[in-house]
Amino acid sequence: MAGINRFMSCRLRRLFFGASVFFVLPIVSCSTTNVFTSYTAKMNLLIDGITTHQFDHSLQVLNKYRKSNDKILYLMERGRIGQIKNDTDSSMKDFETAIAAVRQMEEKAIISASDVGAQTASLFANDNTIPYSGDGYEKIFMYQLQAFNYLAKKNIEGAGVEVRRANSEQELSLKMHEKELARAEEKARDKKSDTQRAYNNLNSAYRGMDDIAGKVKNSFQNAYTFYMSGIVYELLNQPNDAYIDYKKALQIFPDNTYLQRDVIRLAKDLEMNQEYEDYASRFGNRPVNGTVGAGNGKTGELVVFFENGLVPQKKEIQIPIPTPNGIVAIAFPIYYTKWSAAEPLSLSVSAGNRSLGTTEPICYVQALAVKSLKEKVPVMVIRHILRTAAKAAIQLQAKNSAGSLGQIFSSIYNVLSERADVRSWLTLPQDVQIMRIHLPEGAHRLHMTHKASGASADIDVSINQNKTILRVIRIKSELYTTSITF
Repeated sequence: MAGINRFMSCRLRRLFFGASVFFVLPIVSCSTTNVFTSYTAKMNLLIDGITTHQFDHSLQVLNKYRKSNDKILYLMERGRIGQIKNDTDSSMKDFETAIAAVRQMEEKAIISASDVGAQTASLFANDNTIPYSGDGYEKIFMYQLQAFNYLAKKNIEGAGVEVRRANSEQELSLKMHEKELARAEEKARDKKSDTQRAYNNLNSAYRGMDDIAGKVKNSFQNAYTFYMSGIVYELLNQPNDAYIDYKKALQIFPDNTYLQRDVIRLAKDLEMNQEYEDYASRFGNRPVNGTVGAGNGKTGELVVFFENGLVPQKKEIQIPIPTPNGIVAIAFPIYYTKWSAAEPLSLSVSAGNRSLGTTEPICYVQALAVKSLKEKVPVMVIRHILRTAAKAAIQLQAKNSAGSLGQIFSSIYNVLSERADVRSWLTLPQDVQIMRIHLPEGAHRLHMTHKASGASADIDVSINQNKTILRVIRIKSELYTTSITF
C-alpha cells in the first residue's frame, strides 16, 4: 500500500510539474501579452468608444501598455487617436516614443537575450509572445502621420524630416523582409517535405485574399506617402524633389487625375520638355473635377486628404492535427474581407450648394495589409513547423512522465495555447483619397458628404495664395477634420 501511495505521489508531482511548465512559462514570457485573448478583442471596445468621442478613455486604456513588449503597437494606436481628437501634442509625443522604439529595434546588430526568450516562448505558446515590431506599411504610416503633426504646428522643416524618413522606411522595410525571408528559407532546407506541404495548405487557405492583395505590387510602397512628401517639398520650395516623389506616386497609382495634373504641371514648370510631352501625350488634357476659381482674381490651393474608414482586421483559423502522442493545433491569421471600391468624398460650397468635385483614391491600405500578410507566409510556415515539433516533443515527454493523464493534459494545453497572431494597427484607414483644387482667396464654408456611409459635415477654411491642407478622417458615420493654412 505504501508503495502504491509513493507511486501515485510521484506521478502527481510529475503532473503538477508539467502543469507548471505548460501554464507558468508562457505567461511569464508573454509579460503583458495575453496568450488567450486576441488584440482585436481588446481594441474593438476602444474603437467603439472613438465613434462616440470617448477619446480620453481610449487613450487612458492604451497608456497602460506603453512600456509593454507590444508598446510600439499601442503607441501607434495612441498617436492615431490623438490626431483624430486633434490633440497634436499628445500624438506627437506618442509617435516620437514609437519611432524611437522602432529605430532601436531596427538598429540592433545582435539579438538580445529578451528576444531569444520571446522566440523560445513562441515555440511553446504562440507568436503573440514575440514583441510587436510593426509591419513595413505600418512603420511608413507612423512617420507620415508624424509629419502631419509637424504640419499642424506649421513646422514644415520638421515635416520634411519625417517624410524623408517615411520614404527611407519603404526601402528599409523591403530589405528587412528579404533578410527575414532568407533566414526562413535557410531553416526550411532541412525540412523540405514538411514546408512544402505547409506552404501548399496555407497558400490554398489564403487564395481568397488574392483579389485584394493583387491591387498592390508589394506592401512596402505607398503612393500616399510619396504624394504627401511632394506637397511638403513644394511648401519647402523644393520643386525638383516634389516632382521626383509625384512621379514615384504616379508609377504606383497612374489613374489618379489629380496626380497626373501635378506631374504635368511640374514637368512644364521645371522645363522637363521631353517628359512634359510624354506625360501630356499619355494623359492628354484630361479635365480635373473641382478646378474652380479660375480667372483674374487671386486664388489659392486647397489640398484634401481623405482617410476613409478602418483597415480590415485579421481573424483566426485553427486546425487540430492528431499525432501519435496527442493533438497539436495550428493557428494562423487570415483576412476574410472582400474587396470594396473606394467611395469618394464630395465637396461643395455651402452657400448655393455649388459642387467642387470629389476625391480620388491614391492608396488602398486594405490591400497593403493583406499583401503584407501574404508576404509573411514563408516565415509563418517555418515558425509553425518548429512550434509543432516542440509541442509534439513536450507531449511525448508528458506521456513518458505522467502517462495518459500527461498526454491528455498536454493535448488540451496545446490546443488552448495555439493562437494566431492577429495584431495589427487597427485605427489606420481602409483607403486614402485626395483632391486638389483652386479656390478664390478668402474664407469659405465647405460642405462634405460621404454618401456610402451617410457621413456629412461643414467646415470653414481659409484660402490664401499658398496652400491650405484639409484633412478628413471618416470612422463609420463620423467625419473628423483638420484645416491648416500656409
